Amino acid sequence: MHPQTRAVLIGTGHHLPQRSVSSAEVEAAAGKPPGWAVKRVGIEARRVAADDELSWHMGTAAASDALSRAGKPASAVDLLLVHSSASELYYPDVAWFVARDLGVPDSATVLGLRSACAGFLGALRVAEQFLKTGAAQCALIVCTERMFRPSQSYDRSAVLFGDGAAAAVLVAGTTGGLQHIHLGQKSAGADRSVMANPLLHPDARATVCPELPGEWAERPLPADGSVAFWEGRDIFQNAVLRMGEATEAALSACGLTISDIDHFLFHQANFKILKSLVRNFDLPEQRVHTNIATVGNISSATVPCLLSEGIASGRIQPGQRVLMAAFGVGYTFGAAVLEV
Repeated sequence: MHPQTRAVLIGTGHHLPQRSVSSAEVEAAAGKPPGWAVKRVGIEARRVAADDELSWHMGTAAASDALSRAGKPASAVDLLLVHSSASELYYPDVAWFVARDLGVPDSATVLGLRSACAGFLGALRVAEQFLKTGAAQCALIVCTERMFRPSQSYDRSAVLFGDGAAAAVLVAGTTGGLQHIHLGQKSAGADRSVMANPLLHPDARATVCPELPGEWAERPLPADGSVAFWEGRDIFQNAVLRMGEATEAALSACGLTISDIDHFLFHQANFKILKSLVRNFDLPEQRVHTNIATVGNISSATVPCLLSEGIASGRIQPGQRVLMAAFGVGYTFGAAVLEV
């Protein structure tokens, strides 16, 4: 194909469940003081899927929205990439349920991906390669996350996460589109944020998970047998550092500066991380999009949801440049520059 072929965005969509759960409700159930979530992470509420609203239902809704806005039928999709960090199924991947419910043709390549909160950027990278080489003509990326895990007594994770899905349709083109994607990883941080599979035998869980310090060591296993651990300080520091590094690397590769970017879409895990990025890298705060207060952390769906919301509202206009960056457990991180 032509050496200047790019992955060009032609449609976005998102789906957020109707139900909104306030942080006050979660704090009370989790034994946290009132205002804890707002003060610590900036989350006032999050969207929560109904009991019968599964991850592939949300993903299919977001994908349908994106295809409609792109003016493409599902039959045109020849590459479907679906990311879900913690779906309801161990197998098959939810990608095949999204493909089934959308009506994606059997001839399409369907892949399920897993790269935590940076999953959308990883999927963009894969889609870009398929489109640039001619292996696909129309790529559909779907990030769908059912992260809110309520139980008889909410644990700390319930305060942080929400549910939702977002999607993007890309085609091969020579005008606009993705200008550069920078991906990175620091596997030395792999044991800093861990959730063990509840199907594992208890002895295996003890081997897989790091030794839980402090309050975690005294907590009984949840009813489903899972164990979750986050080393918050290290994650916070790396999120700021790595998203900043990725942002600078992506800009440098494009020969651009911060002033050339119209919109910054960063992963929404903690409003303090966003403020640190603005301060440390001298970003124009009015160009940094946020939705953490009302939807919380929706993992890989966060960045594409910000993109879809911005385009749907008219805030993001054709011809403008968007920089997207994310950081996730593993550690994995990246940044992409997109001309809409």
